[in-house]
This record gives sequence, C-alpha cells and structure tokens, in this order.
Amino acid sequence: MSAARAGWNGYLRSAARRGVTPVEVALDCVEFWRAATRRRPTRFAHPNTVRREWPLARLREFSPTVDGSVATLVLPPLSGHASTVIDLTADRSLIGTVHDAGLTGVHCLEWLPPTTRTSAAGIDDLVAVISGAIEELGGTVNLVAYSQGGWLATVYAAVHPARVNALTVAAAPIDFALGLPGTRNVPGGGPAAGLPGIATACRATGVLPTVATPVALRLAEWPEDWARLMDLWAHIRDPARVAAHVAFESWLDAPQDVPPDLYRWAALHLFLRNELVRGELEVGGGAVDLGAIACPLFLLAGTRDRIVTARQLWALADHVSTARNRITRRAVDTGHLGMITDPDVLRGHWLPILREVVDLSGA
Repeated sequence: MSAARAGWNGYLRSAARRGVTPVEVALDCVEFWRAATRRRPTRFAHPNTVRREWPLARLREFSPTVDGSVATLVLPPLSGHASTVIDLTADRSLIGTVHDAGLTGVHCLEWLPPTTRTSAAGIDDLVAVISGAIEELGGTVNLVAYSQGGWLATVYAAVHPARVNALTVAAAPIDFALGLPGTRNVPGGGPAAGLPGIATACRATGVLPTVATPVALRLAEWPEDWARLMDLWAHIRDPARVAAHVAFESWLDAPQDVPPDLYRWAALHLFLRNELVRGELEVGGGAVDLGAIACPLFLLAGTRDRIVTARQLWALADHVSTARNRITRRAVDTGHLGMITDPDVLRGHWLPILREVVDLSGA
C-alpha cells in the first residue's frame, strides 16, 4: 500500500505542476500501459568491445587498464537471465558505477546460452574461463560479483587466491543453510538465485530445484516488482525513468538457459550439501578452502532481499583469513534486484566501497 500511495502521490504532484486535463490523465494511463508492457532486446548500455571469447562466455572491455594499476573483472550471475543486468541503463549500471569510482581496466564476463557443445559445462569450465580472462588482464584483478556470480567469485578466489587483489560480493549465498526459517520455496526457483528455504525444501523432498524463471523471480520479489510499477506511474512523463523501466522489464522477461550439468552440480553440492562452508567442496580435483582467501573483502547485503539473506553472505567473513579490519560489510535497504538496479543504492553504497577498491589498485 505504501508503494501505491507513493506512486499516486508522485503522479498527482507531477500532474499538478503540469496542470493536466482529464484527457491528459487518460493519455498518461495509455502511456503507462504501453510502458509497462513494452519490451526490447536486452543489451549492455555502455560502449564496449569483445576482447576475448570462449564457447561459454565473452570478455567485454569497457575501459582500458592503466599501466601499473589492477584491472577489475565484474562477474554477473549465471542464473537463467542475460548478463546485461549489470549494465541496463546509463544511470542504473554496476559497470558505470565501477567506472565512476575511478577504477580502470573495467571488464565483465558475459555468460552465453548453452549450446550442444557447452551443455555439459561444469564448475571446472567456469573456473577455467575466469582464469583465462584474468590472464588476459595481467594475472591479477579486483573481482566484483553479484548474486550467483558472488559464490562463483568466492570459489575462484579460494582456488586461486594470488590472482585476486580485492573481492567484492553482493547479494550472494555463501552459507546455503542459513535461509529464512519457515519460508516456503518459490516454484521454479533455481540454484543461481538462492531462494529462501530452498535448501531445506530440497533436503526434505530430495527434489532438485529448477532453473530460475521470470515468474519465479517476480514471485520472490513481488513487493519490489509492485513498487517499480508504482514508480513508473509516478514518473510516466520522465523519458529516462520510462526507458529504465522498459530496460529492466525487458531483461526480466528474457530468460537464458543454464548448462544443465552446472545446474545439477550447484543444486547438489551447494544447495543440498552446503559443501562450500563445510570445506568439502572440490574443484579441479582439489578442495576449496575459504581460509585461503586473505585479500580485502567487501560485502553488501539487502535488508529486503527475499532471495538471499544477509546471514548467507555475512558467513563468508567467518571462514576467510582476511584480517577483520580489512572486511567491510554494508547492510543496504533494498531487495535482491535493487542491489544493482537502484541508482540510489549504486551511488550511496557501491560507490564508496568501489572507491576503497581504487585505493588498493594503484589506479
């Protein structure tokens, strides 16, 4: 109800300033419907070039690396949607925020849909792609990761700690056993999403979760989804806000498959067995030891995140060897998707943290 009030109050203030007539209100309703249902191909908002490509991913370069500085590699989630979520519009972009902070050598991996050739890809293949990208960028990077990309970045940092200068993780499940007690699993939720209660449900039923779908994500974040619609109504005559809404909804309604073997691996070893924090996870034939991570660590968790609880992420700090004074935690008043699509969150929380990463990077 508060979102509805905010939406209507915002619209009424705008209408009063414009001195709209009843006919214009009707036209606004029509435009609202068009904007709410409009979709376009999802794409990266900032100019970039493809620096290298593998069957599983592309390495996209958004800015060159300055001599003597550490490049930054952003890992989007491989979670049933396109990697473009990290760069939807000019002002709703993790990529743009990384650049605004002053980091150079800004790159990201774009995960590609599985093909016949890559349908059997697993965790070792993802780690190999990340290693190839980091070698391309000089051998050491700042890793910045969100959601499923967060546990993947954590696994990589544990396996190759010398290659990670600083690790920034947002809205990512690390201890998969720390879901929301008493929360029902959302149908269609997937291993990359980390839906509350999914691990408990899997253990109780023995049924593996399916890949995250737009419907499942909407069900998990329905209050934020409703708030976004109300914000669109309040700013229906603001072209930038309308374009941002269309970009977000276009991404949300464009699912992308996950390699089936990777999905099953994540469901079994992470969600069902919680092997990452138990020290039982194996990658590349060796154990994944979170204690091997000793680099500066930056963690961001949403207080209204219905997909990943803060406790699931904060647990990482209890298992690494990083000195306590080099671990930063930020509790952010936002939901799961708002963590990287809300411009206030990007400016107010990501930007200060990324400026600290700049100080560690020689940029």
